[in-house]
Amino acid sequence: MSDEYTEEELETLQEEEPRSSVLPQRRTKFDKWMLVSWGISVAVAGVILALAMVIVIFIKDAEEEDPGFELAVDQIQEDPEEQQKKIQEQQLEKSSSTTAPRTAITVNTDIADINVESIDFNVSVDKGDVGEISGAGATGNIGLGMDLGSMNMVSFFGMKSKGNRFAFLIDYSASMGANQLKVMKHELVKTLNTFNRDVQVALIFFSGPAFIAGTNPREAAQHWDKNGGAHNFTPKKGWRPPIPKWRACSPGIKAGFEKHVRGTPVSFGTDWRNPFNMAYSMSPAPQVIYFMTDGATGNPQATVDKVKKRNKIQVNSIAFGIPNAKAEEPMKEMAKATRGTFKSYSKAEINNMAAKL
Repeated sequence: MSDEYTEEELETLQEEEPRSSVLPQRRTKFDKWMLVSWGISVAVAGVILALAMVIVIFIKDAEEEDPGFELAVDQIQEDPEEQQKKIQEQQLEKSSSTTAPRTAITVNTDIADINVESIDFNVSVDKGDVGEISGAGATGNIGLGMDLGSMNMVSFFGMKSKGNRFAFLIDYSASMGANQLKVMKHELVKTLNTFNRDVQVALIFFSGPAFIAGTNPREAAQHWDKNGGAHNFTPKKGWRPPIPKWRACSPGIKAGFEKHVRGTPVSFGTDWRNPFNMAYSMSPAPQVIYFMTDGATGNPQATVDKVKKRNKIQVNSIAFGIPNAKAEEPMKEMAKATRGTFKSYSKAEINNMAAKL
């Protein structure tokens, strides 16, 4: 077979050679694009898969956290109730551990039915009322006091009371004689010197007018109208009596009290109403009043009525040389109405007391 080609065959071969060489080139390019496409697809799939895993994990975490959040909300909503229960339990525990209050004891006795010759006894109830009945011979002096537990015991002219606020209403009228003044000043200073700082005192002196200890009675009299007598003193129009202040019994205060007691002169008139009005104007009110006078007044019932209205304030009254028993009756009535003590001293007894000083 001849190796020579005809001209037609050569042309045919020349046309086929380019075709055969082009096909491999196209196939190679196709393969590269396919690899790139697969690579991109795989990468995209990986990214999608990763995103899907992240989303799944997030949703799972959210589902796990949601019950906890609901629980926290429930706890927040229940806290006030739990706190209230705890408070109630604490209150119950505290109340169960607290000592029960003491039962008050009240003793009612009709003093008029008691036949007293010589009786001396004390009944004390913690922070309650006390009956103290003391007798002196056939006179049967009657005293009812109060025991207030931690209060201070006070004795003035032998009359004992308990409290922390004491008002002394002391007569400095011109009818008070030298021996009466001597004994009164001695007893009052002696009582004041027994007080400590826990005791508060108001010293109110009176004749016709009433005035605070340390006030000059002549100056005090300028603010009062006599109204035509020795027993009917009233404040002048537009002027009000001063309200006494409580003084704690420090050594300095007691020294000042003694100076006033010993240095105050007597003055005109006797009116019981004014010192009581002054004492009752104080705030806080007195727990105990000691009222001492040597003379009757023209209007005793007005004072008695006032005392009865304030009967929680004990009044201990001392008739100090009053000339007749009838004039003493209003003082006895005041003491009885307030569970206080009444004592009477004749001028003869006062003179004997003065002689011993």
